[in-house]
Amino acid sequence: MMYRISNQSTGESHEREEEMRSIGSNIGRLVAVPLAAALVWAAGSGASTAGEKGTLGVSMPTIQGPWYTALLYGVTDEATKLGYDTVILDAGGYAHADKQVTHVANLTVQKVKAILMDPANPASFDGVVGQAQAAGIPVIGTGSPIVASDVAADAAASSSHCNIGKELAVGARILLPNGGTIAALAGPPGAFWSGDRWRCFKEAVAGSNIKIVAEQNSEQEIAGALNLANDFLQRYPDIDLLYGADDTYGVGAARAVQGAGKCGKVKVLFAVLGPAAEELMRAGCVDYVVAQQTVLIGRIAVRLADQLASGKTLDKKLIEVDLIPVTIDNVDAIDKTKMQQPAGWKP
Repeated sequence: MMYRISNQSTGESHEREEEMRSIGSNIGRLVAVPLAAALVWAAGSGASTAGEKGTLGVSMPTIQGPWYTALLYGVTDEATKLGYDTVILDAGGYAHADKQVTHVANLTVQKVKAILMDPANPASFDGVVGQAQAAGIPVIGTGSPIVASDVAADAAASSSHCNIGKELAVGARILLPNGGTIAALAGPPGAFWSGDRWRCFKEAVAGSNIKIVAEQNSEQEIAGALNLANDFLQRYPDIDLLYGADDTYGVGAARAVQGAGKCGKVKVLFAVLGPAAEELMRAGCVDYVVAQQTVLIGRIAVRLADQLASGKTLDKKLIEVDLIPVTIDNVDAIDKTKMQQPAGWKP
């Protein structure tokens, strides 16, 4: 398989050929590239030319973490099946919204067939999303119901972040029927998705006997979440529950609880069921997960992009993918192929 890595900040590019093993349905392995670097991936066909239907651009604030791994698997696998190549652009984190804006602008210049995006901060994207749409390029929210604050997406596949927060509140009430104390790993600073989840969670538990004693934002990586959770456990030794914005934070919290020998005593609640989260649930250290069907979200976003790129009219612009509450009682019964990438597949 041939792939081209181009540094869009300098305009320099180089090409090289490398044999890559296919995982799943003839899917090549993504190579993660930092910040403004872009990966142009000719997936599945074994050729260096564009896919039969052209190229889909994918702009993400980051490609790190279990949620993005599952999402990108769904996107790239479905794109391959439908005859598209994919260009994956990684802005390097939520603090780099300006880089993601540049990425969307570059995809517009490249005249991709459609742009799939999860915005770091929708307020930053009104201009570039409008420019893409004016150029006839549909923009699809992928894991996000919106792409810009004042410019509507042409379509979107997502789960409502507010609904995730409300469902997490349902889980908290189930785990703490008589009330109790919560410390929250609230998500990345400045990320609207985690802010919506946390806001709606707090609204849903207001007036109950559940008391929030601590909340803190941190970068979206497991080691940092582990350190934050350990700090909570030391500061609040009698805490009843740790809340995680997603499974990056939840896995860190669960490992802290496991290390403290408090699995089952300190409940752990979060969104997204990745492989590590599932393993920790089976170990008794994760108690309740509001699972997104993340692979399915990626697949639906590509299907929407395909329809729009083909000039078709959508019956429905926003597809909200159902949430699935998961506990140890039903973890064996749910369809995880819609939530998790195949074992060993990584971006």
